[in-house]
Amino acid sequence: MDTIKFLRSAMNKVLFWINTILIVVLVLDVSWQVLSRYVASSPSTFTDELARYLMVWMGFLGGAYMFGSNSHLSVTSLRDKLPEKLKNIVILCTYLLIIAFAVLVMIYGSQRLILRTLAQPSPSLGIPMGAFYSILPISAFCIIYYMILHIIELFISKKN
Repeated sequence: MDTIKFLRSAMNKVLFWINTILIVVLVLDVSWQVLSRYVASSPSTFTDELARYLMVWMGFLGGAYMFGSNSHLSVTSLRDKLPEKLKNIVILCTYLLIIAFAVLVMIYGSQRLILRTLAQPSPSLGIPMGAFYSILPISAFCIIYYMILHIIELFISKKN
């Protein structure tokens, strides 16, 4: 159980710091946007696009972080009324469905999108759009990592 807590804590720290960096860059970006527009009367061309990309990346990585702490939005009223054994089966099925979604949609589904847009530069920043879309499989791997830890934890708690 200590190993699982360590692994979860390590991923939590990584995602926390990445999101912290993203939000600091977002605040600096939006501040520069406001200053350049209203103080210098010369609006910056890249700030709007960068803010949009940073928000999307924060959303996906923050969502993965929420899966790790079991804080994602879910309705558990029916599940909580079930007997313990059936409740654990429902929880296991939920985790497996989340893994299936992450693999099929976020990894496999995004693969073609990323490959098709690697040569397409973003309008203002000029970075490949495929790099922007790479957050889908990155966050999917984080979600899968957390779900595997949750499943292991579920089986360990059943034995005790």
